[in-house]
Amino acid sequence: MKSVTWIPRSGRFTVILAAVAVVTITVMTALLLWQLRVRELKHAESETVRLSHVIADQTVRSLQSVALALDIALDRLAQAEGLGVSVHDFGIHAMLVSRIEGLPQLRSMFLVGADGEIASSALSHPNPKFSVKDRDYFEIHKARADVDLFLGKPVKNRVDGKWTLFLSKRIPTSNGQFDGVIAASLDISYVEGLYDSIKAEDLSPIALYLNDGTLVARAPHEEAPIASRMALPSLERGGAENARFVTVRSGGEDSGVTTYRKVIGFPLVLSVGSLDREALAGWRDTASLILAAAVTNIVLVLLATAFLLRRQRSEAELARLARDSSNQLRAMVNSAMDAIVTIDSDYRVVVFNPAAQSMFGYSEEEVRGRPLDLLLPDRFRLSHAGNLATFARSGVAARMKEAHMDIVGLRSDGTEFPLESSIAQMIIDGKTMFTAILRDVGERRRAESELRESHRQLRELASSLQVVREEERTSIARELHDELGQQLLRLRMDLSWLSGRMKDLSPALQDKVADMKNFVAGTVDALRHVTTRLRPPLLDDLGLAEAAKWQLDDFSRQSGIAVSSSIEIDDAALDERTAINLFRILQESLTNVARHAAATRVEVSLAATGDALVLEIRDNGCGADFGKHPDMGHGLVGIRERTLMLGGRMDISTAPGQGFSIRIRIPLDVPETAGG
Repeated sequence: MKSVTWIPRSGRFTVILAAVAVVTITVMTALLLWQLRVRELKHAESETVRLSHVIADQTVRSLQSVALALDIALDRLAQAEGLGVSVHDFGIHAMLVSRIEGLPQLRSMFLVGADGEIASSALSHPNPKFSVKDRDYFEIHKARADVDLFLGKPVKNRVDGKWTLFLSKRIPTSNGQFDGVIAASLDISYVEGLYDSIKAEDLSPIALYLNDGTLVARAPHEEAPIASRMALPSLERGGAENARFVTVRSGGEDSGVTTYRKVIGFPLVLSVGSLDREALAGWRDTASLILAAAVTNIVLVLLATAFLLRRQRSEAELARLARDSSNQLRAMVNSAMDAIVTIDSDYRVVVFNPAAQSMFGYSEEEVRGRPLDLLLPDRFRLSHAGNLATFARSGVAARMKEAHMDIVGLRSDGTEFPLESSIAQMIIDGKTMFTAILRDVGERRRAESELRESHRQLRELASSLQVVREEERTSIARELHDELGQQLLRLRMDLSWLSGRMKDLSPALQDKVADMKNFVAGTVDALRHVTTRLRPPLLDDLGLAEAAKWQLDDFSRQSGIAVSSSIEIDDAALDERTAINLFRILQESLTNVARHAAATRVEVSLAATGDALVLEIRDNGCGADFGKHPDMGHGLVGIRERTLMLGGRMDISTAPGQGFSIRIRIPLDVPETAGG
C-alpha cells in the first residue's frame, strides 16, 4: 500500500479512468485495423468478381466475332461454289483476307479439304502445302457431323511456332457429307496482351483455361506454360447455367483469392486473382498511421493522468485548508460566477462582489453605502423602488424563481445593458436585506436576435433551393426527353431496319435483335416514367388539378390503396410556384401513406375557400403518437417547409389506430418572401 499512498482518494478514480482509456484505445485500434483489413480483402475479392465479369464479356465478344466471321465465310464459300469458283481461286483467298480484317485477334483464316490439305489461306496465295489432318479440329469435324463450332486445344503454329488457338466449323457437301473444315487461328499472344492492358496493379495473373483445365492464355505470361493442365474448382454452385462463377481463397505464403468464371457459350473458364500482400499494401500504410496515432493518444493519456494526479494532490491539500474557512466565505466563493448585490432596507448597497464590480465598472469602495439608484437609469428608478416594496410586502423569502425580473443596468461609463435578476429577501438582526444575483443577458439577446435572423435567412435559402431544385428537375426531364428519348427512338428504328434485313441469317441473331428491340422499348418506357416523376407534363400542360388527379390514379395503381378525391380549383388563379409546391406536398404525403400508414383507403380534397387553397389528405391507417414521438420525419419536415415558404399553415391530426390527417392552407396571394 505504501507505493500508492501519494495518490489522493479522488486520484484513484482518475487512474482507473486512465487505465480504461488505454485499454479502450488499444482494443478499438485493434478492432479498427482488423475491420479495415477485412474490408480491403473483401474489396479485393469483389474486384476479382467484377473484373472477371468484364474480361469474360470481352472474351465472349472477341470469340463471337470470330465465330461470326467463320459463318460469313461459310456463306460466301457456298455462294462461290454455286458460281463454280474453285476453293483454290484467288477470289477465295481475297474473301478470307477480308474476313480477318478488323479482327486483330485473328492471325489467319484458312480452308482445309476433306483430305486434310490446306486448300486456301488468308496468309498467302497460293496457299502453303501441308496437311493438318492430325489436328484435333480436323479430326472432330470429320468424325462428327453434329459439332458446329469447335474450340481446340492451344498448339504451336506450324508456320512460325507461336501458340495458337483454333476455332473451326465443318464444311458440308450439298448432301451433308464432310467436305472439309474452315478454321480461324486465334493469336494467344494478342489475348495475353489484351489481358495485360486490363489487369490492375493489385491483381495477380489473369488466366484463361479450357474446361478440362488446359491453360490457354495468361497475363503476365510466366510460371505455368501454355497447354499445361491444372485442376479447376467446380462451378456448379455459382449460379445460372451460362453465368457461373466461384471464388476460391488460398493460404500459404502467396495467400489470396481467385475468381473462376465460365465464359458463356464457349468451353472456357477465366480466372482473376488477387494476392493478399498486394491488396493490403494500402492497408499497411494506413495501419502504420493508426498505430502511431494510437500510441500518441496513449502517451497523451498517461501524461494527462500524471498531470491530473499532481493537480488533484495539490487540490486535496487546498481543500483541507478550505474546510477551516467560514461558511460565509465558502458561500461567496461558490456564488462568484454572477454579480451579487445586497442592499439594506434603505436600498443602500451593502455587498458588491468582484463579478458585480466587473459588470458595472465600479469598485466596491465606490459603491458601498450608496443608493441602488446609482446602478439604474433615471427612468427606471421610481418603478424599481415600487417593485422592491411590493416584493417586501409579499412575505416571500429567498425563493429566487418567484422573484425573477428583467431590468436595465447602468455602467459607470453611462452605458445601459439588459440584466436578468433573481431577488431574495431575508431578515438579519431585524432588518430586511435584499440580495440580487445579476446576469448580463445582452450577449444572449444579441445571439437570440442573430439566431432569429439566421432562421429567417435559412427559410429564404430553403425557398430558393426549392425553386432551383424544381428548375433542375424540369431541365433534366426536358433533356432526357429531347436528347436521350430521341436517341432511343433512333436506335429502335435502326434495330427494326436491321431486323428486316436479317431474315436469311441464323435464328439466334434474329432472336438477339428482337431481344434488343424489346430492351430498347422497355428503356423508353422507363425513361418516360422517370421524366414524368421529375416533372409531370400534365402540370405544365393542363394545370394542378389534372396533375393531381393523375398522381392519385398512379398512386392507387402502384400501391393498391383505394383513393377517393374531390378536386375543385381554378388553375388560372394559381402561379407556377404555388402549383408545383402543392403538387410536391401531395406527392410527399402519398409517399408517407404508402411507407408508414398501413392504410387501405385515402381521401384527398383540394379546394379554394375564399382567399386560400386548402389541401387535406386523410387515411385510415395506424396513425402516430406525437406525444411519445414528437419528432417529425424528413417527409413531414419537407411538407412543413414548403407550406411555410408559401406563407401557409400545416395542421396534423392523428392518434394511434385512428389514421392520419394533414391539412395544408395556402393563401392565394403570397409575396415571394413568404415563409421567411
